[in-house]
Amino acid sequence: MNGRTSRWAMCATGLLLVVAACAPRVSAESWTCSLAGPDRGALMDAVIDASTILAVGATRHRHMPPYQGDVLIVRTDAQGAVLWERTWGGTGYEQAWSIAPAPAGGFFVFGETDSYGAGDRDFLLLRIDGQGEEIWFQTYGTPLREWPFGMLPLANGDLLLYGRTENEHTRTEDRYAVRVSAPGAVVWEYHAPSGHEEIIMDARETDAGDLVLCVSRNEDPMLVKLDASGRAVWEKHHALPGWQFGSSLAATADGGWLLAGFEMVTADQPHADVWLAHLTAVGNLVSETSFGRPGEDDYAHSLLRLSDGTYLVGGLGRGLPLFRLGEDGTLLGERRMADDAIYVAGELVEMEDGGILIPAMKQLVPGRSYDALLIKVDQEGIPE
Repeated sequence: MNGRTSRWAMCATGLLLVVAACAPRVSAESWTCSLAGPDRGALMDAVIDASTILAVGATRHRHMPPYQGDVLIVRTDAQGAVLWERTWGGTGYEQAWSIAPAPAGGFFVFGETDSYGAGDRDFLLLRIDGQGEEIWFQTYGTPLREWPFGMLPLANGDLLLYGRTENEHTRTEDRYAVRVSAPGAVVWEYHAPSGHEEIIMDARETDAGDLVLCVSRNEDPMLVKLDASGRAVWEKHHALPGWQFGSSLAATADGGWLLAGFEMVTADQPHADVWLAHLTAVGNLVSETSFGRPGEDDYAHSLLRLSDGTYLVGGLGRGLPLFRLGEDGTLLGERRMADDAIYVAGELVEMEDGGILIPAMKQLVPGRSYDALLIKVDQEGIPE
């Protein structure tokens, strides 16, 4: 099915503390472009393609039923001006979570569909050309529900698609991943029922070709290592006091891992704080910490190791929190939007000029309505 041109696009100004106007276009270092209108939407991930940007998400993004919407694909120039938009979907619900260049040209878009596949909701892998038009698509999953959380391009050209699947016997959520070749054929499937609620939230490939998975298990963080053929090498489950939820993983200079997510704080006014853990190469816990605005919810939603060895955390919270971390994971500072709305940062992208690209969403009606944003901040917009 061919992509359909979307009906809405507009630029918004003045949302970031240091933001240039969307029009007229000048050599601005920071900008915000908002996609708004009756369909609402969200952007989850982006890639740099020559001098342009390709971002993906959903025309309508909801955290609660009724789920609806299509995959949204947007190409902008380097200053955030929309060049074109495409939507892709069937009679049901689709949205995209990740995008990556394809080895033979074009792009892979990973997400979810309930219009196609084995039943209920399934993983969706869409191959598009440079104009956002469909080349092919494949679905992966069971007759029950799968939820995608991300796609990891691998060194040999394969892709790791990961998230969770519903257990047909216990109806709990099991960790689930599929390794596929560049043409979309299944190389192997990883499904490890445990009787617990488990989700693969993030994944990284080691230099040796092994895979390290960031897993949320009930209210605890967990790392799982697989070899290149999908066999488990080790699992490290950390049953810490309280509730810690790991969502993003990054390598550290000492060969270990930095895990970011959130911790529930029950003292005084219950809320969530950003939670960070430093782990060894084999998943042992070295240290942990948490931070955020007192009495308000702050979640680490994405984590990027920058070229200078420091880290940037993209948050879910008021004002789109961005937290800058040192090489050892210590908090250096934070920056937020000028307004007080709830924002969610998608996957962060470091640009050649040192800027950071942030696909995002802004909450309009809690759980039900969002505007899609594509934001660039320069190094002045990120705390040192």
